[in-house]
Amino acid sequence: ILVVGAGTMGHALAQTFAQGGYPVALVDVDGEILERAASLIASNLRTLEDLDLLDKERAREIIDMIDLLTSLEEGAQDADFAIEAISEDPRAKEELFGRLETLCPSRAILASNTSYLDIFQFRTLKRLERILITHWYAPPHIIPLVDVVKGPQTSRETVETVENLLVKLGKKPVVLEKLIPGYIVNRLQRALAREIFHLLDNGYATPKDIDTAVKASLGIRIPILGVVQRYDFAGIDLAYQFMKNPSIHLASEDKPSETLKRLVDDGRLGVKSGRGFYEYSGKKVEEIMQERDIKLIKLKNFLEDL
Repeated sequence: ILVVGAGTMGHALAQTFAQGGYPVALVDVDGEILERAASLIASNLRTLEDLDLLDKERAREIIDMIDLLTSLEEGAQDADFAIEAISEDPRAKEELFGRLETLCPSRAILASNTSYLDIFQFRTLKRLERILITHWYAPPHIIPLVDVVKGPQTSRETVETVENLLVKLGKKPVVLEKLIPGYIVNRLQRALAREIFHLLDNGYATPKDIDTAVKASLGIRIPILGVVQRYDFAGIDLAYQFMKNPSIHLASEDKPSETLKRLVDDGRLGVKSGRGFYEYSGKKVEEIMQERDIKLIKLKNFLEDL
């Protein structure tokens, strides 16, 4: 497995494949980012050890299965499956795919973790039947969902091979037969974001109030009913009537949030800066993520047993 880009998603993608038993080449041009990736992977594995989901020997084996490289040529030479997780820059991604097509063996499947870019329109691509999108959700070593998006010329064999690979990793792939920007969950989250920032920008509620409301309602219901089946319980007729009623005046305009702008201008960038909507000062990033991951893993395991 070749993972290109060792940042927010890339390091955990490498960990996920290594946990699944696959040798991984994790490539990044920045050696410091690779060092940071190694630290985050070790921290993630310690979290699994703390939960008795992994022993120290197995954790060492997983780390040993990941080669940290700054050379794409070296990482690509034996790749059967390559996934890029670099920044959402169309030019950079198109250039990278051109290099991957040249450097990877002809058998290799090439994938992108892009959230919205139409990589299938890149003019330089040649082996379109072996190219697709596999879009993961953070943190990818815990969250099961992976969007698998076909291009117009992606072969069914390629899709089935990737589906089988993801299932072996314990993931839940959902196949989209054609590209729509944002896929399923990101489109729903984008619509939700409009309302979140409409409420914040206009002073209707605080961040804590919004989170409390969602955790105490949708957070309980969605894991059991999803977002579609709940209409069966509410009544399809009532849902139809509600959709005809515009009286709550939902926010429909995509525009930059003033609340977000103020936070960015103030350097409150979230966990990575120690402050965002909430305060995280006094704790290391690894510690904060470990607390998050433990809760996510416990919830995931609980839901799987239902």
